[in-house]
Amino acid sequence: MENLHRTKTNEVQQYAEPIRLATEKGDQATLKRLIRDQERAVKLQKMDKEELQRLHAAQRTFLRKAVENFLKCFAACSDFDQHVPKFCAIWLKHAKQRGLNDIVSGILPQVPSYKFLLLLHQLCSRLSEDKHDVFQQCLTTLLLRIINEHPFHASHQIFSAIFGSREALGESRSSAARALAGHASQTRKIGQSSIRELFTTLFDMYSAYSDLANLPVDKRSHAGNEIPISSCPGLRKFRAKSFADLRLPPPSLKIPISPDLDYSALPFIKKYHHSFRIAGGINQPKILDSVLSNGALFRELVSPS
Repeated sequence: MENLHRTKTNEVQQYAEPIRLATEKGDQATLKRLIRDQERAVKLQKMDKEELQRLHAAQRTFLRKAVENFLKCFAACSDFDQHVPKFCAIWLKHAKQRGLNDIVSGILPQVPSYKFLLLLHQLCSRLSEDKHDVFQQCLTTLLLRIINEHPFHASHQIFSAIFGSREALGESRSSAARALAGHASQTRKIGQSSIRELFTTLFDMYSAYSDLANLPVDKRSHAGNEIPISSCPGLRKFRAKSFADLRLPPPSLKIPISPDLDYSALPFIKKYHHSFRIAGGINQPKILDSVLSNGALFRELVSPS
């Protein structure tokens, strides 16, 4: 319909030059015919425009109704959770439609936040500092709920958003993610730590792992050998008891999603091995071993991105 309307509009515009030439020549018969044909084309163009406007209005109505029904289904039960990615795709594609975001803001708080955990990367990628945008208000409200209810799943992505790209768009996303982390709950707790305290300690852990990942080590001089952590001044946190006292799970531990928001029984790092090794490959990741609170040995490959 848009193509048809565009064709009719071009057709109407094409009559202007022949009409001008017929007027200059004084050819009244040709002029009357051209004007008559132009009026007919204008009438058809107007009809096509009205039909196109009607279709656009219907599209907006169906779109809003689809989003509303998606969210009502997600809030009512878990039978349709496989459609959460489809909902997010529609919502993100039409993020500039205020009426659509008004519907989302009214129903989204009723949907359990864990249903959006698998889409954290896509959601965080749309963060920005525009506080007056209704879409950003809906998005930040959802992400803050995820942070407070599923901190171990959300912290990786928020940390990545804060310390990711330094381009203009990345700076806006980084600032918005930092503000989100700063609004983490001080009253909601996991163990003895509030969510805000937990986020601070998790960020400290990720920074330490980043230092380890980016530590320049010549593999040839340590081929097959263990490198004492004590020989690397930048890895002090791995030598001290600080991480063990924080009772944090390893960053790469696969943590099952808890719909009832209970993460109190997660195994945490009890101590790190006194040394690490260098693995093969182009990036030469470090091999770091630790002992968990449940007695299990846990091995991680720490590699720069």
